[in-house]
Parts: sequence; structure tokens; C-alpha cells
Amino acid sequence: MHQQKSTGLRVSHCLLFLISLAIPGIANATNGLYGHAYGARQSGIAGSGIAFPQDALIAAINPAGVVQLGKSREIDLQYFSPMRQYTVNPSPASGGFPPFPGPTVESESESFFIPAIGLSWPLSSDKAVGFALYGNGGMNTDYAAADTPFGVGAFGAGAVPGADPRAGVDYSQLFANLSYSQKFGGGNGSWGVSALGNYSVIELSGLAGFAPFSTDPRNLSDKGKDGEFGFGVRVGAQFDVSPSVTLAAAYQTEISTQFDDYAGLFPESGKLHIPANAQIGIAAKTGSGTFTADVQQIFYSSAEGVGDPGTTGLTTGCRPSAPFTSAPVAAGPSCLGGSPGIGFGWEDMTILKLGYTWKTNNGMTWRVGFSHGDQPVPEKDVTFNIIAPGVIEQHYTVGFSKELASGREFTFAFMYAPEKCVTGPDLFTPGQTVELCMNQFALNAGISF
Repeated sequence: MHQQKSTGLRVSHCLLFLISLAIPGIANATNGLYGHAYGARQSGIAGSGIAFPQDALIAAINPAGVVQLGKSREIDLQYFSPMRQYTVNPSPASGGFPPFPGPTVESESESFFIPAIGLSWPLSSDKAVGFALYGNGGMNTDYAAADTPFGVGAFGAGAVPGADPRAGVDYSQLFANLSYSQKFGGGNGSWGVSALGNYSVIELSGLAGFAPFSTDPRNLSDKGKDGEFGFGVRVGAQFDVSPSVTLAAAYQTEISTQFDDYAGLFPESGKLHIPANAQIGIAAKTGSGTFTADVQQIFYSSAEGVGDPGTTGLTTGCRPSAPFTSAPVAAGPSCLGGSPGIGFGWEDMTILKLGYTWKTNNGMTWRVGFSHGDQPVPEKDVTFNIIAPGVIEQHYTVGFSKELASGREFTFAFMYAPEKCVTGPDLFTPGQTVELCMNQFALNAGISF
């Protein structure tokens, strides 16, 4: 028995180490920057379940649920495939500035593997601690210059000597979540708090054509990967209002990050903050099943970089320098890298998440889910959001768990997000429009032991 425990502990440590190395390469654009769920069980019910703890990854949405689990260990791996594309539609004035009209340009990066791990340990009958490791992303795109008209890239960087014409961004976030939770009210409720450590990595290319609009054009594009640490807190509570109904709520603070290597792109010399979010929900037992309904609010508009007014400000509040000079420096409050600067212009996002979980007599647990939220990219800001088309609105999910020998359980989930397109005016060419489109699917498998 002791040997089995030691072996399991060593395996857990090895998996934790491997996951910590793997996550910085992910991308996961489902609800803007945020994933629709964390782990296969949450994914099967479309990210609902803040009041329905199923495994230790509950800490990612509500740390109050950790104390409800007992000892729990979950290892999860998701295959995520987002398809992104943009189309520039011509006008009588077309041809002067990129992006140029032409055939649809598709992002080449379409396959990602996203691991996660969740662990919980009871300290007593009414106290517990947990640890979770998981990732976010959301802006990963890769548009080859050869697929664009004249081969100059989406934003014309191919016309800038020495610049990388391939346009795109690789942005990922790793969260380490250390949580504590405790029961109250005679065990009918619990509260929890998580200390969040975040490591974010970003790389951008193909934006050198915006140099005349930047306060620091040498730190605008093609600077390689830049990584920054950030810290935040997530708090939550849940309460049984009856033997069959549980209510829950949680809130995560905004996390500040500043990328000095891209000080000429993001507001106030490189700020790109991770937005705060809040979630409330209900879980209601109905016979052999549980219905879950959550509402999540993501505060994109108040997060610097993501929510700052979009690049429409370049043509009104920025005095550009002469292009292709040796040291171009723009001036004005609405220049890239300036103060207050401009960002992607994303609006707040409200998402409704619904799920149903039920068990059958053959050791199977089944899940279905659906979520909907109005995408955050304003039509007037589609041009710059070519590199960050986080426009998905709906998710359809199914999943199951199967009891295995020795107390283990295998879980699987499938997610499909149908195509959503957003069309708006081109930033620089009157009458010309840009259309952003995205669809995606994901396969998620996990094992608990």
C-alpha cells in the first residue's frame, strides 16, 4: 500500500512538472480571452457549475467548492482547434492603404494542446486546500504574407525594410491557483479564496507598418517573446438553500501585466491587463440529474490594452510622424504606446451558461451544455482586431465520465462553437469593410485518481 501511494505521488509530481512546461504555448479563444471551461467535466456542461463542484479544477471558477470534494486529483488534456480568417471587401477608394482587398486570408495556427491539473486535500471535516494549474490565451493568430495581396502582409509590414511581414500574435497565460476553503452554517455553505500567480507570454509580428502612429516604434513589433508575472485573487461562496438547490458566486480581480518589449504598441508603454470577471450560478437536483445555470461577466472594457478605445483613435487623436523616417515618433493622446493610448477596444461580455448532468446504472455520468454571450469586438474596431478575432458567441457541448477500476474515473467532453462573423469599416479606407470570422471545436479528456 505504501509503495502504491509513493508511486502515485511521484507520478503526480512528474505530471505537474510537465504541465508547467507545456502550458505557455497554448491559445484558447472561446469567450474572448477566457476559456469557456476548465477541465473535461466543466466543458461537458459548457462551463456552468459554479455551484456544482465536480473536481479540483472548480477552484478556477469558485474556490468555495474545493472543501466539498474531499481528496481529489485531476489530470486533463484538451485538443483545441480554432479557425480564424479575415476578408477585406473593396470600395471605390480601395488600393491606397493595407489591409488590401482580396481573397479571404486564413490563420495558419489551428491546433493546440492545453493541459490542466487540479488537486485538493482536506485539512479537517470543514476545511480544505487546493492547487490548480491551468491556462488561458485567446489572441493566437498567424497570417502568412504570401496569402495577402501583393505579399506585403495584413498590415503592409512587407513594405518596411527589415520587418517581418507575417502578421499575428502569440499570447498565452499560465495560472497557478492556491486555494483555501471552509464550510459554515452547519455545513450548508462554504467560502473560499484563491491566490493567483500568473505568467503571461506575448509575441507580435507584422505591425511595423503602424510605426508612424507609435510613440516608441522600436518597441512596436517583431520583438520576440516577452514574459511578465502578475498576481490576483479569486473569492467565492456557495450555499445550500434547500436539500436540492445550491447558489454560488465568485469574483476574480484584474491582473496587471506590462510588456516592455511592446511599449510602443500597448497603452502607457506596454500595459495589457487580464480583465476581472464575476460569475453567479445555481445547481438544482432533479431526480437522477443536476441542472446548472450560470451567468458570467467579463470586464474587458476596463482592462488596459484590451478594453482601451480602439484604433479608430489613430485617425483622430494621434499626430503621426512621417513614414519610413529613421526615427519616427508620433504624438498625441491616442497613439500606440501613448497615455491614455489605444487598445483593442473590446466591450464587456455577459455569458449565459446552461448544463445538465445525470447518472445511469452502468457507472456512466452524462453531460450536455450550451452557452451564449455577445462577442466583445466592436464593428468599428475590426481592422486592428484582425490579429485578435475573439468573436465566438455560442458553445455546444456533450461529455461523459466512466468509472474505472481502483476508484479512477475517465472523463471526455466535446465542444463545438459555430462560426461567427463581424463586419465593420476599414480603419484607413473609406467605404472598404473588413470581415472577421471564427469557428472552433475542442476534444477534452481527463482522468481522476
